[in-house]
Amino acid sequence: MAAIAATPLFMRDVLLTLKVGAGTVSEYQCHVSIARVQVTAGDTVTVQTLCTDGTFSQAGKSTYALVLEGIQDWSADGLSRYLWDNDGLVADFVLQPHGSATAIGTDTPAMTGQVTLHAGDFGGEVETYAELAVELPCVSKPALDTAP
Repeated sequence: MAAIAATPLFMRDVLLTLKVGAGTVSEYQCHVSIARVQVTAGDTVTVQTLCTDGTFSQAGKSTYALVLEGIQDWSADGLSRYLWDNDGLVADFVLQPHGSATAIGTDTPAMTGQVTLHAGDFGGEVETYAELAVELPCVSKPALDTAP
């Protein structure tokens, strides 16, 4: 059997968009240094009964979150301000890690879905850029979008 060649994903230039309801699509890739969809496996639940074959296990559902880390920008169009102003609302997101100008395709998929927005921290340490770190829970499992 032949080895399958690898095509590793190298993060450099991404597209990250958020949109609440019928609002405007906003691009925030210049505000973050980390953007990823984080998958957390569900807990396995096991029960044992008093018979010989009485052990039953079931894996719980995975949960998903859009994790963003970067700079705080509280200007009118900044990501920190957007999260603050829309705290608790559901937003559509697109994360295209293959490049902001790369078309979505079979070999260059994007992740799309909906997240609940949460405000990040305000302020930080002396003599540093104030940092943003949020974990935005997905409403449901995001889609791996391969349609051009």
